Amino acid sequence: MGPQQAMAKQEAMMSNQAAEAAAANTGQAVSLNNVSVTAGKRQLLDDVSVEFAANEITLIVGPSGVGKSILLRMIAGLTDTFEAAIRVQGEVLIADRSANAGDSGVVFQNFALFDEMSPAENLSFAKSNAAGEPLKQTSSQLLDQLRVPANVPTSRLSGGQRQRLALARTLMFNPSVILYDEPTSGLDPLTGKQVAQLIEQTHQQYGKTSIIVTHDYRSLMPIADRVFLLNPETQSLSEMPRDQWEHIEDALQPMATTVRKSEEVDEFPLLSGLQGRVTGFFVGTTQSFTALIGGVPALIPLWKNPRWGLRYFWHFLMLVMGPTACLYLVAAGLISGFVTTYFTFKFLPYSAYTEPLLVEDLLTALGFATYRIFVPVLACVLIAARCGAAVTADIGGRQFGNQLDAMTTFGVSPKRYLLTPIIWSFLICAPVLTFLSFLAARLVSLIVFIFTHADHGASFWHYYFHRGLEEPEAFFFRGFGWLLAKLLCSGFGIAVIAYHGGMSPKQSSTDVSRSVTRTILWATLFVLLVHFVFAFLEFENIVPGGK
Repeated sequence: MGPQQAMAKQEAMMSNQAAEAAAANTGQAVSLNNVSVTAGKRQLLDDVSVEFAANEITLIVGPSGVGKSILLRMIAGLTDTFEAAIRVQGEVLIADRSANAGDSGVVFQNFALFDEMSPAENLSFAKSNAAGEPLKQTSSQLLDQLRVPANVPTSRLSGGQRQRLALARTLMFNPSVILYDEPTSGLDPLTGKQVAQLIEQTHQQYGKTSIIVTHDYRSLMPIADRVFLLNPETQSLSEMPRDQWEHIEDALQPMATTVRKSEEVDEFPLLSGLQGRVTGFFVGTTQSFTALIGGVPALIPLWKNPRWGLRYFWHFLMLVMGPTACLYLVAAGLISGFVTTYFTFKFLPYSAYTEPLLVEDLLTALGFATYRIFVPVLACVLIAARCGAAVTADIGGRQFGNQLDAMTTFGVSPKRYLLTPIIWSFLICAPVLTFLSFLAARLVSLIVFIFTHADHGASFWHYYFHRGLEEPEAFFFRGFGWLLAKLLCSGFGIAVIAYHGGMSPKQSSTDVSRSVTRTILWATLFVLLVHFVFAFLEFENIVPGGK
């Protein structure tokens, strides 16, 4: 069999598979009933009722800023992710049922791929979370059909490959409705035409209802069955007769002017900004306490699919407690051990007279303070700064890149797949990293003491350094329960603060950076508060070296 025959056979086989998939799940109609949308002081839609026919390609056009993406997210069931300024009324139906997250698939403008997964794993994630019968094609077959290389990391794919992968992932979920958010945005006319052909080919092969929101009508109008115009002047969504499609540009130009005029101008931007920050401070503080309480149920791993729950757990465990984090805490322990031991004896008043009398008690107090105070506080603060910031940046990037919305459209709770693994990662890392830091501090303390007190030796240091910690026939040092309790409380709080810092709305990369800064601040303050409270409970009746 020649190469051309083999290629023809492969194309025929894939066409048959696509036909089977189309027959298994055809498109369904989408209806908007009395839908109204308000963004701030602007009315975007007012009591709109329309129907998008099943098994057709519907184009929704309008100038930028009129609410096309908001409408798309309503159809996708993502209304819970709207900011407080966006208010929606009415209902969206898919085949006479209320539209919920997971009823439709979305090809996001920025693709919203899971970069930590391979292309095949992106498809497997969608397939394993499909509410109905998933696509019968395998991941490798679909990747081959859409010309997406399976052996290249997702983050290194080209723009066109990433777009095709996003489409393949949505197809693997096998929804009856596919929503496209500005699929040709930022593309040149030739590439935009290729994307339109890809959408048309996919629509024909898989029999889905396709709804596209765009302002680039030139590239996509040739493949459309219907075109709806979102009019900011009348706050309406109405179908355009086919004989008027060539006049879309004439209709859009005055609408763009209306959008610009409707934007509110703040006469006192500085005052408004300060008021927003003050209000945000109090609201954020209240939300932080609420989030801490609400994080307790997330300890239970209620994963829709344990495979992916464990996958995310491993991802965050390595992010929080990877080799760099271990080296970071070990280095902090080394510095802490040197500073506390060296300067305790170096700056002892009248050391020539007092040190021979106090050296035993100083070592005992040093061991007690290193184990119960210095290292735990230092380690938790560094964990809050380094690990909390890393988690917030990770979640913030997912929020900014619409990955969390993509998870929701697959019927998956981001809170369960992300918050639960994050909390358990911090509950594990806080004691482990603190213990590594303590081992490093203890080692350096021994070395420094031997060099500065060679006449006493290592045995002397070991006995008195641990005199206030060791108990007969006990495996753990004295006060281990108190230490573990405050480490777990600190780890839990850091995890919840870092997660919610990343989950806050992100409109730009600057918002991601600000959320990282806020996480470091609030997580550090929380850690210090925890240790402050535990100090009164833990040490009130403690005498170093005593029972």
